[in-house]
Amino acid sequence: MEPQTADGRHTEELLLLNDGATVGYRLGALKTASLLASEIASQEKMLKGVARLVRAGKLTKPEGAAEDAAINQELDVLRDTLLRTTGELPLPPLPRHRGGLTLLSP
Repeated sequence: MEPQTADGRHTEELLLLNDGATVGYRLGALKTASLLASEIASQEKMLKGVARLVRAGKLTKPEGAAEDAAINQELDVLRDTLLRTTGELPLPPLPRHRGGLTLLSP
């Protein structure tokens, strides 16, 4: 990021946007998201492979269903992790009350 104005330079300094640790964190998050997306694609390819094996008679339907279930369970975890990594999964709502105290008013 290259600031273009005095306000931009101030914001860059204030938020440490080009600080080595901050840049490293952002690059790490991007790499993590990329690796998760690759693994998701790989698991989806495995699902198609299982379907082909069932159609070819190399796996029984119950065996194929068991493989599908295991792969889909892993896909759910990977997709959830990707959404959390990229910030696309919304946080749960805050509780209105905690320990007898009102945190949020109606």
